[in-house]
Amino acid sequence: MIYYFPLESLKSRYTHQLSTKWMPNAFNKVSANWTSVDGNYEQGDVKVGMVLDAVGRGIYSMNQCKYFLELIQQDKIKDGDTIYLQDYWTPGIESIFYALDLYKIDVKVYARCWAQSVDEFDFTYNMRHWMRYYELGLDERLSGIFVGSTVNRDELKQAGFKTPIHVTSLPINYDEIYSHVGKDVEKEKIVVSSSRLDWEKNPMFMMEVARKFLSHNKDYKWIFTTSASELRSNDQFIVDSLKQLEKENDRFIIKTNMDKKGYYELLSRASIQFNSALQDYVSFTLLEATTFGCDVCYPRFKSFPECVPSDRLYDPFDVDSAFNVMCDIDYRTHKNIPKLSSLGTLLDAYIITNGIDREVNIWNESEYYTEFLKSKNIIGG
Repeated sequence: MIYYFPLESLKSRYTHQLSTKWMPNAFNKVSANWTSVDGNYEQGDVKVGMVLDAVGRGIYSMNQCKYFLELIQQDKIKDGDTIYLQDYWTPGIESIFYALDLYKIDVKVYARCWAQSVDEFDFTYNMRHWMRYYELGLDERLSGIFVGSTVNRDELKQAGFKTPIHVTSLPINYDEIYSHVGKDVEKEKIVVSSSRLDWEKNPMFMMEVARKFLSHNKDYKWIFTTSASELRSNDQFIVDSLKQLEKENDRFIIKTNMDKKGYYELLSRASIQFNSALQDYVSFTLLEATTFGCDVCYPRFKSFPECVPSDRLYDPFDVDSAFNVMCDIDYRTHKNIPKLSSLGTLLDAYIITNGIDREVNIWNESEYYTEFLKSKNIIGG
C-alpha cells in the first residue's frame, strides 16, 4: 500500500488541484494501490509564510503523522508499504521513523523536494544552520526524491544528498487544467504576471520592465494577479510600490482574490506571461500559462534555460534585455512544456509504485520515457 501525504488543500494555491486531482489521477493511471493520509485541520488563507501558512503547515502535517502512527499502533502498516511525502518539509515525520524502527517495520519513503535550504534564493536558506541537518537526516531514510529541474538536483547532490534524485518537472495534469476553460480563446494584448511578491521573485524588476513595456506599447495592459484577498509580501515596501504603479498607469492592473477558473480564463485571453523570479524551479506559473497558449518571457537563470526556449529568455537583472524579448515575441505556443510535465507526474507515480532506482530526467530523456509509458499502457500510443 502507498500512503500518500498530500499538502493541505488550499483552493487559493496549487495544492488543491495537486492533492485532490493531479496526484490521485497519476496514481490511478499507473494502477497503484494507494490511499491518502489527510490531516484533520481546516485552515484559512496564508497568514504568515511564503507558499503555505507557517503554522498551518505544521498543524496539518502533524495531524497526518498522528493518523499514520495510529495505523502503526493498529498493526495496519506492513513491511513493503510505501510513504510518499508531497513535501520534503513534513513536520512530525521523525515520530513515524522512530516508531517504524522500534516496531521493526520496513517501509519505503519517497518525497517531493520543491527547493529547500540548498538554494540561496529560497526563503529557507536563512534557516540552513539548523534545517540542513533535518534535510540530510531525512535523505538517509528515503528511497527517492523528486525535483523539478537538473539545477535543483545538482544543488542537492553538492550538499551531500545520497538518495536517487528524479528530475520530473512539477506535478500537474495538463488535461485537468485545460478543462477549466476548455477551448482556445481569441488572444488579447494582455501581459500577465503571477509570481508572489516576495523578494526572491524579484518583483521590483518586474515593475521596471512593466513601466518600460507599457510606455512603448500603448495598446497593451499588464495585469498582476494573486489568489490572496490582499497583496502580501515579505517586504511591505514591495506592496506599496506595486500599488503606486497601478495609480501611475491605468494600464497596469492589480487583480486580487482570483480563483483558479478566473485566473485560467485570464490566461486563455492573455498573450504573454512575464516572470522575473530569482528562484522558481520550472514554475507553476509557466506550466499554467503555456497550457493556455501564452507566449512567455523568463530570465536566463537557474532552471529556466532547461525548459523555456532560448529566444524567450532575457539576461537576468537587465531591463533592456527583458524589454527586447517582450517586443520580439511572435506569440508562439509552448504546450510541450506542460504536457511533458504531466508525463513527469506519471513517472513520479510509476517510480513510487514500482520502486525504480534508476535516476530519471524528463527534460533530457523525454522521448525515451514517452515510449516507456506507452509500452506500459499508461499513456496512449
